Amino acid sequence: MLISALFAGAVGACATQGLDSSAADGAQRTAPPLLATAASARPSEPLKVRSGAPQRYTVVPGDTLWDIAGRFLDQPWRWPEIWHVNPQIANPHRIYPGNVIELYYEGSQPRLRVATTRSGTRVGGTIKLSPQIREEALHEAVPTIQRDLISPFLRQAVVLDSNDWQQAPYLLAGPDPRVTFGARDVVYVRGIEPPAARFWHVYRPAGEYRHPETGESLGFYGLDVGEAELEADGDPATLRLLSTRREALAGDRLLPTARDTDDSVFYFTPKPVAPGVHGYILDVFDGISLIGQYHSVVLSIGKRDGVEVGSVLGGYQAGRVVRDERAPGGGDDVTLPDQKAGILMVYKTFDRVSYALVMSATRDMHVRDRVGAP
Repeated sequence: MLISALFAGAVGACATQGLDSSAADGAQRTAPPLLATAASARPSEPLKVRSGAPQRYTVVPGDTLWDIAGRFLDQPWRWPEIWHVNPQIANPHRIYPGNVIELYYEGSQPRLRVATTRSGTRVGGTIKLSPQIREEALHEAVPTIQRDLISPFLRQAVVLDSNDWQQAPYLLAGPDPRVTFGARDVVYVRGIEPPAARFWHVYRPAGEYRHPETGESLGFYGLDVGEAELEADGDPATLRLLSTRREALAGDRLLPTARDTDDSVFYFTPKPVAPGVHGYILDVFDGISLIGQYHSVVLSIGKRDGVEVGSVLGGYQAGRVVRDERAPGGGDDVTLPDQKAGILMVYKTFDRVSYALVMSATRDMHVRDRVGAP
């Protein structure tokens, strides 16, 4: 069962209002080496350097790898195709504020690299060759995309393959007759067996994701309630709520979680999805109807479809249906072609669904719009 696998390790959680009508009425919606290699499913079209691209760019605090790549390339996710690794430099796949990125050419092929001096020191950086190599903290490196855009969903993300919520521990009651609980409240829990995790995430089972065409079940999700810390084992066990994003209720379920997100989740290599991979936007976070830049969405494809963290897809606005009154036989309904609407990058994957961030948008997208090759 997936639930037992989740108990074996720490997971995050996420709150969304899904497509399934069983979602609670009125509920609020709420890595691998960096730049290691080019994607195996590399686009066949020629790589285009952006018009007016600088020859050099100095990295500043707040930059992301996507932003930096966008200064040089029309298709930022193709940066790994032209990244040149200097084997003399320690940790060549990490870029820090103050580093200078150079655009140069080998024949007709554009390349990018971190500028260095003859002695091997990165220009504007702090790494030096042995024996004076300095350790660099990963959290100081430039992330692939902005941390604050995805960190809430990374912490809160959970989708179960089967409807196993009934097997998870649950909130029973508090010391007094209140029916709702908030941050700093003590609450008693049943179903926690020793040895127990110290930190737990609280969810409210909310709905099921289904494929919009086939009706196949893609997973069961829960609304994000908050975090709790185990204070005492037992039946019932004693927990204290550390933070809440909605009132906790008796019956809310718990899954073990790490207290802090590992910094490595913010560092991954962009790569286009393989040809033929396509799906749909199932849901959008934050209760909005029009989807644009920097919105997080749920996609109907996941690990089983070959989708990975860093997978880049195009979003396509569904073509509208128009009536052709001039068609033979008294008229006909015609569906117009889908229109390219934006670029999305996956940052969290499950077996049958994934979470993606809209990196750019040229027109509004909607739930049930198609995603596929960029």
